[in-house]
Amino acid sequence: MIDIEKPETSNRTAIQQRTRKMIMDKAARLFRDKGYGSTSFRDIAAATGMKAGSLYYHFSSKEELAEEVLSQGLLHVAERVQEAVEALPDGATPIQKIKASMVGHLTALLEKGDYTSANIRCYNHVPAPIKKKLKASREQYDDFWAELIKAGVDQGLIRKDTDQTTLRYALIGMLNWTLEWRATSSGTPEELGDRFFRICFEPTLSA
Repeated sequence: MIDIEKPETSNRTAIQQRTRKMIMDKAARLFRDKGYGSTSFRDIAAATGMKAGSLYYHFSSKEELAEEVLSQGLLHVAERVQEAVEALPDGATPIQKIKASMVGHLTALLEKGDYTSANIRCYNHVPAPIKKKLKASREQYDDFWAELIKAGVDQGLIRKDTDQTTLRYALIGMLNWTLEWRATSSGTPEELGDRFFRICFEPTLSA
């Protein structure tokens, strides 16, 4: 179970919520394209067609906005992976869960690319307080993958001498990198997930 905390919501009006969502959409695209440091509040205001001062009605700072965008990017990935695993039949093996998780991760990246890409690209460049707030959720997601891989090793489905940490980093890194080359590739998340699964696991599966 991936238990990532969802951002708090308030009793905003429908119009406020739509405006807030529009601002986040524009900010996510700018963070993805330009990075966190090169994106200013004025840039985001220009993209939304609003005055910079008007943004402060919805977000107190660029930092708050970035935290919300990155949180949504991570949450979306976690939710899609969780849905993919839960859709498997009872008794699914760790290997089957890993493959489903790969497809779920890819689905999330390609569904909501601006948010997920902003999360991946900007995390290392946002201020320390934002990293601190996001760290627990990122670690929960990493732990989910680590537990699946360990279960595969413990059940003899993955070779005992496999470096589990390296395999986890390689998996997530490979999946995330599709955001950079996906536009020139072909294949659904299911097809890509199957290809990546074969590349990563066929050499390590126990005979």
